[in-house]
Amino acid sequence: MKKRIGILAEKLNHSLSPIIHNHWDKKYKTNFTYKKYEVKKDQLDKFFSDYRRNNIISGFNITIPYKEACLAYCDKISPSAKKIGSVNLIYKKSKNIIFGDNTDVLGFAKCYNGLKIDKPKSVLVIGAWGAARAILYFLNKKNIENIDIFAPSLKRKSGLELSFKFRNFVNKTTKLKKKYELIINASSAGMVGMPKLNRNILNLVSSSKSVIDIIYNPIITDLLKRANVENKKNIGGLKMLIEQAKPSFEKWTGKKITIDKDLYKIIEQYI
Repeated sequence: MKKRIGILAEKLNHSLSPIIHNHWDKKYKTNFTYKKYEVKKDQLDKFFSDYRRNNIISGFNITIPYKEACLAYCDKISPSAKKIGSVNLIYKKSKNIIFGDNTDVLGFAKCYNGLKIDKPKSVLVIGAWGAARAILYFLNKKNIENIDIFAPSLKRKSGLELSFKFRNFVNKTTKLKKKYELIINASSAGMVGMPKLNRNILNLVSSSKSVIDIIYNPIITDLLKRANVENKKNIGGLKMLIEQAKPSFEKWTGKKITIDKDLYKIIEQYI
């Protein structure tokens, strides 16, 4: 019987993770199968209780909206995940001990380093949830603190202030600066089926130097389209998705893997 790995969320219509992990399972003959676990919030207790006793499920990824909520179910948490305040990787080292980690920061690091840019003097981060926390953690590790955060609600401000260094948290685009060297979309705005990114933010691209959008569906978002038109360096979310998946697969299976170009081609067929 194949062991199970998977992804946990409330809704998973958009997820490409099964395609990625099942591709690696076939390539590396690991005898794992990657499943979708759609679980309502009031069913999380039961899900984790079952997982603790279940030896068939080796682990799973976590995505919106459970990255922060699932911290409470972990017996041990990596130092980076603890600082970030969210987990996207769950696994068991021993029979009933649940470990939590965060690979979003590793995926984002690959995107940032892939731009090959100088240390930005100013950064705009759009979003304030799990992925944004991982990105703020990375930026602070790089000693980048001249950061503005934009989110529609100020409710997240106090929680972020306790963990990260940034300059301003604003909920109105009129309060943003006129220029940021690096713009990062760490929200769901622009994703298929979600609201579009605010036009005032799109207009900031012309005065920027580089752009990162963690959205991967569509592959070329409105933000990336604008960056291409303005001839700005940019990277989309597909790279982050694949790069954050790699350490998860390696943790579950014990295999060291390489990311091949064929995987990108396979994924693009589904978008």
